[in-house]
Amino acid sequence: MFPFGKVIILILQGIPSAILNPFFWLVLFIVWNQYKRTAALEKDLFGTVKINPRDKVLYAIFYGILGGMIGSLTVMLLGISITEAGLIYVWPLALILALIHPHLMCFSYAGGIVALFSLMTGLLRIDVAGLMGLVAVLHFVESLLIYFAGHINATPVFVKNERHGIVGGFSLQEFWPVPIMLLTVITGDFPSMDVVQMPDWWPLIRPPAHILQNTQAIYLMLPVVAALGYGDIALTRTPKNRCKSTAKNLLIFSSTLLLLSVLASRHTAFAYIAAFFAPAGHELLIITGKKSERKNKPLFIPQEKGEMVLDTVKNSSAEKMGISSGDIIMSVNGQDLAKPGKLKEVLSEYPTYIWMTVKTPDGKIKDVEINAFPNGINTIGAILVPRDSSGSYVVMEKANILEKLKNLFKKRSAKNK
Repeated sequence: MFPFGKVIILILQGIPSAILNPFFWLVLFIVWNQYKRTAALEKDLFGTVKINPRDKVLYAIFYGILGGMIGSLTVMLLGISITEAGLIYVWPLALILALIHPHLMCFSYAGGIVALFSLMTGLLRIDVAGLMGLVAVLHFVESLLIYFAGHINATPVFVKNERHGIVGGFSLQEFWPVPIMLLTVITGDFPSMDVVQMPDWWPLIRPPAHILQNTQAIYLMLPVVAALGYGDIALTRTPKNRCKSTAKNLLIFSSTLLLLSVLASRHTAFAYIAAFFAPAGHELLIITGKKSERKNKPLFIPQEKGEMVLDTVKNSSAEKMGISSGDIIMSVNGQDLAKPGKLKEVLSEYPTYIWMTVKTPDGKIKDVEINAFPNGINTIGAILVPRDSSGSYVVMEKANILEKLKNLFKKRSAKNK
C-alpha cells in the first residue's frame, strides 16, 4: 500500500523550503507587476479598479501553495524523476519560444521539441517518460487551479466584434507561484529511519534502467518553484463557465499525456507519441477554444433599450442593490433609458434616492433601490456595455501560431521574389 501519511508529512516539511526559495519571490514579484498592469487597464477603461492587486496576489499565493501540495502528491504517487528529464535544455528553449509568442513558453512545446530531438537524433540522453510525466502533472495542477480559481480575478474588457460592434467580455489572466516537491535519484548510504519504503508497483513512470542499476540508488525529494499561468477571454460564456470548460479540456489533455508517459516508460514507441502529443495537443486546445469564442454569440452586447451591466465594482451601490453581471437597467428614477447616456445624465444631478427597474438574464423584472442621503451619488459602480464605439476597447488576436508561421513564410517568400 502507498504510504500516503508519511509522504504527505514529507511534502508539508518540504514546501516551506520552496517558499523561502528566492525564485518564489521573484515569481511573486512578476505576478504583482502583472496584476498592477491589469489594474491600470481597468482604470483606463472604466475609471476604477475592480479588485486591489494586493488581494489578487494573496489569492495567487493561497491557491499556488494548495496546487503545489496536490502536484507534489501526484509526483510522489507516480514516482516521476527529473534526474534525466533534460530541464537544462527545456528552460532555455522555452524562453526562446516565448519570444515568438508568450503562450509558447509552456513546457508542452519546449518539452515536446527536446524529447523529439532526443528520440530522433540520440544526441541528448533524455528521460522522455519522466519529462512528459512532469509536463502532464503541471497541466493537471493548472487545470485544477483554473477550475477553482481561474475566474476569481476576471477583468471586464470591451472587445471589437465584427457583427455586434463593441461588446463586453472578461479577460482571464491568472498567475500562480507553485512550490512543489519533485524527485531525483541519488546514490548513497542512508539510515533506514530516514527512508520511506514504497510498494512493489512503484514507480508507475519508470526511469531509464541504468539510473537504478546501483543498489544504493534512492529517490530524493527536492523543493522547487514552478510558475503557472492562465490567459483567456470570455465573450460567449460567463468567466466561471469559461474556466470550467477550459479546465475540463486541460484535464483530458493532462490525463492523456500522463497515460502516454506511463506507457512510454515501458515501450519506446509511446515515447514518440507522447513527445508529439504534448505540443500538438496543447496547441489544439488553444485553437479550438478561440474558435468557440468567435463563432458563438457574445453574452454582453449593446442593447437598443436599457443599459446592460457587464460587471459591478466591489462594495459599490450597484452591488448593494443586488445588480449583477448580465442585468439590464431599464429605467432609473422613473425615466426610461432608451437614449444612450440617459443614466449618466440622471446621476449627474447627484440624486439622494435612486430606484431602478432591472431586467435579469432570465427575463424577470425586478425593482431595486438605494438611499444616498444626504450627499447623493453620481455613479452606482456598474460597468456598462457601451452603446457606441467611441470608447476604448481591446482587439482579439485572430491568428494562431500555425497561421502566424504560415504568414511569416509567405512574407519571406515574397521578399525573395
